[in-house]
Amino acid sequence: MKISVLGNPDLKEDNAAIKLIPWLKRKYPGVEIKIEDPSGGMIPPKAGEWLIVDACEGIDKITEFEDLDKFEALRRVGVHDYEVMTELKLLKKLGKINKLKILAIPIAFHRKY
Repeated sequence: MKISVLGNPDLKEDNAAIKLIPWLKRKYPGVEIKIEDPSGGMIPPKAGEWLIVDACEGIDKITEFEDLDKFEALRRVGVHDYEVMTELKLLKKLGKINKLKILAIPIAFHRKY
């Protein structure tokens, strides 16, 4: 399993997923958790599940997606977000993604774990 956390720790509107890292470490002990910049290219695990954690508009609670199309409908619209979805869809089409889950965190997420 690989966990990729997307976001910018310096931007309040884009750091909700990063705030969950301590909770993720407790929930998935021993799993490597990385803050990733999707503009540099995302590398899926060669085997096993890939969990992507990202901030999302349009939700008021943490929501899990396994369908990229449903997740895309809720994402913020911007160049960064378009690149993430385009890359994930391309990786899926190329057969590089075995099993993908996306954990969407509300942008206004302030709960402590």
